[in-house]
Formats: sequence, structure tokens, C-alpha cells
Amino acid sequence: MRTYRIPRTDFAVSRLAYGVGMLRNDWNADGFIERSVRAIRTARDCGVTLFDTADVYAGGQSEVALGRVLRESKGLRQQIVIQTKCGLQLQRDWNPSRPIDPGSIVPNLSRARIVSAVEGSLRRLNTDRLDILLLHSPSPLVEPQEIAAAFEELGGSGKVLHFGVCGHSAAQIELLKKYVRQPLIANQIWLGLAHHAPISELSGFGSLVDYCRAHEIQVQAFSPLKGGDIFGKPLLLQPPADAAPQVRRLAAMLVDLGERYGVSAAAIMLAWLLRHPAGIVPLIGASSREHIEEACAADRIELDREQWHALYSVAATLQ
Repeated sequence: MRTYRIPRTDFAVSRLAYGVGMLRNDWNADGFIERSVRAIRTARDCGVTLFDTADVYAGGQSEVALGRVLRESKGLRQQIVIQTKCGLQLQRDWNPSRPIDPGSIVPNLSRARIVSAVEGSLRRLNTDRLDILLLHSPSPLVEPQEIAAAFEELGGSGKVLHFGVCGHSAAQIELLKKYVRQPLIANQIWLGLAHHAPISELSGFGSLVDYCRAHEIQVQAFSPLKGGDIFGKPLLLQPPADAAPQVRRLAAMLVDLGERYGVSAAAIMLAWLLRHPAGIVPLIGASSREHIEEACAADRIELDREQWHALYSVAATLQ
């Protein structure tokens, strides 16, 4: 798989990352770790070298699964980049197979919470360092001095090599940059053909993708196949019977392009992101070998400008 260099680091990572969240799976089900382990190994077999997880995914069991792969695969730790996230507290019984209760998600970006979360992640991941730590979500009660203190402690001890954010706006990043000495190297955002606002919507900073591009912040796209509900079925890959005409039209365009290139419609959606000159890294989260291999096929597709804009012009009518 082709690679990108993460800005302001020595890391060259695969253009597609694997998200070890298993968000469509029952986190409480027997065999969750075993299924996760198989998926991680499949992604690695496909050339993926950037693996993303979070301390709250499956109550930490997603990190345990990645840690098991590291323990059982000699030399793998030196071949991959591990990224995890912290800063969210969830109820123990929360499960993505059920509707989200906003009251069950509490952002906590205090120094103590960040440091303790990293300590827990290191244990579960079976490693002595995190290559990248992302703040999982912005907080309305953010105190940048607390974050700066945590970053100084974790970076100074070598427990975290690089830092970034998840779901932050340009203004929120600017606020952090006033206090945090370390560069913020990545911003993981919800982005895809059916949810392209970070590319198209403008603010005083321009679009969020352009802001990140100008400030050497890698854009990582989570749930790149989703639209409307990140925990629901992909709108454009499985349009419902009562789908709007423009949804059916765009879905048909994806199928047509997929047949032309010999890949799935999902691979075309990922290739649409890869075609953007910002060097966007889509995170794939499929759990089956077939779907992981289908997604990774996007790396060999190069959409031309006309194809990219044809998809974009129809997608713009969805929002």
C-alpha cells in the first residue's frame, strides 16, 4: 500500500488506517477480542501500518485486542504506528448497537484524566509508548493549561511521541496552540462523500480541511462510508427503498465506477477521499476479511478530476 508522511514526524504510514473500534459489533459479546484480533491481522496483511483505537472502545477491550496482536507477532511493533484516543468517559454498559444517550458521554480533558488514560492504554496495548495520542473530543469546559501540562508530562517521559485532536474545529485548535508547545499533527474528523462538510463548508478560517492542510495537520476521516448516522448502515451503499432520488443516483454512480475499476462501491467512496490533495487518511472499520480487502482496494484507484467532481456535485445536493 502507498504511504503518506505524517507532517512534522518521521512516520510514513499507509494511506488507509484501520480503526480498531469494531463499532458495528456488540462490544459485550463473547469472542469480541478474537474477532478484533482477526480483523487487525487482516488489515496488516493488506498493508495497513496505522492502527487507531481509543481507551473507551469496548471498555478498553479494543486496545487489549491490539495488544494481543503485538504480543503474538514478533517485530510488529516496529513496523506499525499506534494511535489511541482519550478524553471521553462513557457508561460501562454503553454499546453502539443501541441509540446514543447524550448523558452517557462526558468529555474530560483534565491533566489527571489524560495522564491516567495513557497509563491504562499502555498496559492494555502491551507497549511502552504511544506513537500518537489524540484528544477524543473537544470539551466546552476545556482548560488548555491542563492539556498542556499533561502533554509536557507524557511527552517528556517518552510515553507519547506525538499529539493530535479528534473532531476539533479550526478555532478550537487555535486555542490549544496558544498553550500547547507540541505540534498538533492530526485532526480526526467525520468526513466522507455523504458527509463532506469539512471540505465544502467555509468559516473565517476557510474549510476545516483547508485549515488543516495549511497548518500541516493530517486529516483523518472516521466513518468515511456513513452519512446521517455514524452507527447506522451506510446510506449510499445500502440506500433504503424510500431513499431520495439524488441518493439513488449517487449510489448508482458509485456502483458504475466500481464496475469500471473492478472494485466495490465502498472502495470508490474511499478513493474519492484519497484523491483529495490534502492527503486525507480514511479509517476503515470493517470486521470481515472480505470487507477489509474490498476497502484496501481503494489504494490502487486514482479517480480523475471529472469523476471526483461528478460525485461531489451530486453529494452536495444531499445536505
